[in-house]
Amino acid sequence: MSTKMRVAVMVAIFILTTPATAQKITTEGIARSASLYAAILEFCPPTQRVNIELATKAAKAMTDAANEVLGPEAGRIALDSELKRRFDEVRGQGAVVWCANQIRQPANARLFDLMPR
Repeated sequence: MSTKMRVAVMVAIFILTTPATAQKITTEGIARSASLYAAILEFCPPTQRVNIELATKAAKAMTDAANEVLGPEAGRIALDSELKRRFDEVRGQGAVVWCANQIRQPANARLFDLMPR
């Protein structure tokens, strides 16, 4: 992994994960973070102001990290499985409700412009 990529991944993890940064970083956690950012990008812009640039960079950093840790094939499989799970979760709750819940999470607040539409 290049130095630039490591810095990007660490910054994304530091800024965009939960305040409990002392938790062990796992492949599952990376995939869950990637799916979170992808779901925010996919479902939230119609009803919420999303910082598209930041969410895209975060999703890419987590996807790249998963591919780096697992390898491209295993990374893709892990991400596909987690994306399906996350998108099913959003559809089950309803996108409006799910996105509103994400705004309330301190770790996700930076991904949203909290000014009313």
